[in-house]
Amino acid sequence: MLPTAGQYWSVLALLLLACDPDPVAPGDSTEPTDTGVPDPIGDPLTIALLGECPLETHFGAFVVEAYEDYAIVDGTVSNGVVPVTVLEDVATEGDCSLLKRNNPYCDPTCESKETCDFDGTCIEYPVAQDLGTVTIAGLDPAAVMTATSPGYRYFKTDMNFPGWTPGKLIELTNTGATVEPFTLHGVGPDLLEPTSTTWTVGSGSDLLVSWDAPTLDVRTKVRLSLNIDQHGQTPITLVCHFDDDGEATVPASVIDAVMGAGVTGYPSASLRRQTADNISLVGGTATGGCVDLLVAHELAIDVEVEGHTPCSSNADCPQGHPCDLATQTCL
Repeated sequence: MLPTAGQYWSVLALLLLACDPDPVAPGDSTEPTDTGVPDPIGDPLTIALLGECPLETHFGAFVVEAYEDYAIVDGTVSNGVVPVTVLEDVATEGDCSLLKRNNPYCDPTCESKETCDFDGTCIEYPVAQDLGTVTIAGLDPAAVMTATSPGYRYFKTDMNFPGWTPGKLIELTNTGATVEPFTLHGVGPDLLEPTSTTWTVGSGSDLLVSWDAPTLDVRTKVRLSLNIDQHGQTPITLVCHFDDDGEATVPASVIDAVMGAGVTGYPSASLRRQTADNISLVGGTATGGCVDLLVAHELAIDVEVEGHTPCSSNADCPQGHPCDLATQTCL
């Protein structure tokens, strides 16, 4: 099962930590409550924002993310890419792409500090890098984070909601260590207010999506993620990046392609408004990799798929239609 859009980078961070011999425990991250960090200097309407990293060179990310009623800061940078996180673009139409997860296979299986690459060989599992002290200014409150070696995960969970002032410039810097100092920018987005938090997906029908347009032009994008094949061998996720103008359409042809790839389990979807910036890393084995900063508000969306009833037991299905527990689908 693929993670939803808003969970992707946190899942990647957990993957990296899982193979780190001594990951940082939550109590090891130091987060001063009185930071005294000055606000960043610059124009949020014109500051350069270079977008998200390509998956092929995505060595790490920092996210400043608000959900329903809480906000977090989370990030890590490694010295490589976990192959399974590089999704294959199997089709693109307009603003939308169908992304497929491929599962590499190695025989014999890889050792504990290795991972399987798509050519069937085992490679070293990417190792989290020391960034020194990471500061994100312009937040409420500013985030000043250090991580105890080894592990090098940076996080802050005591943010006020949503964690920023809409339209305010946000700036991430680090003091440098294994990876040299870099600077990334974001802008606090307006909170996302979709017209509907339930979507109905059906063959031959466009999916119409609408939301309140932003009050400021800070170059936000709205990212849609939809997965209706939770138990497929190579699940397809629909991902769209829309201009933040209040409405968008996923064409029927794209919906048909998603449904044609399979429908199993409980559908998942999310909608998020975000700014994104990236930079190329310099420092040791991380040189040439890409790290990005996402400042986003994400909401989960309920999804109904015509002709499909998800289930966790026979009681969830119409009479005479048993539940196939392997696919969580009423037969």
